[in-house]
Amino acid sequence: MATWVEDITTALNNLSGIAPLSSIYAEVKRIRPLPHPVAIEATIRGAIERNSADSQAHLGGKDLFFSVHGLGAGIWGLRSSIPLTRLANDLEPLPVGTMQPEKREQVIYRILREGILAKKIKMLHENQCQLCLTRINLSGESYAEAHHIKPLGSPHFGPDIAENIVIVCPNCHVKLDYFSIELDPKELVKKNGHTIGQGYIDYHNAQIRKSC
Repeated sequence: MATWVEDITTALNNLSGIAPLSSIYAEVKRIRPLPHPVAIEATIRGAIERNSADSQAHLGGKDLFFSVHGLGAGIWGLRSSIPLTRLANDLEPLPVGTMQPEKREQVIYRILREGILAKKIKMLHENQCQLCLTRINLSGESYAEAHHIKPLGSPHFGPDIAENIVIVCPNCHVKLDYFSIELDPKELVKKNGHTIGQGYIDYHNAQIRKSC
């Protein structure tokens, strides 16, 4: 019989690499042969935490799973599923999230945008645009972009946190960058564990009204 870690890994692969604990529990129960222990959910959760450097229960060995910090409790992913993103040679990845995104000075300041946090949120949304539901497929892989609703750079200086990020297709991204469309939280596709801050939506919409 497969180990708990092996079944959890299989379950997360079946769930696109990231899921709330409730979905992980259900998938492990589906694929693991009966009989199940009475405390199966605690067993699954414990196996995840012991094999994740994000957890205080980590045993110091394998680091197989990640916790989606800032997206709400109980969202876990398979670390090997985090997609690699080709960056320009002068860019480095952001940390998980920060209220003051890192900068490097060249001719101008460039905000280091494509961090681990953005990748995790894109995984959670399965690379589907939260505005128009578009999912772009390129060479067998889906593609989407993470837009900071209150922009990171001058003069806005928004934070690189989950509440300030919306997942969009390139077309919607351009429209948001130029403040040409308003954001309506009622029309955004939502995923359990990712909540966009109303204050950032209000800030974005206020920029549109200023330009009118």
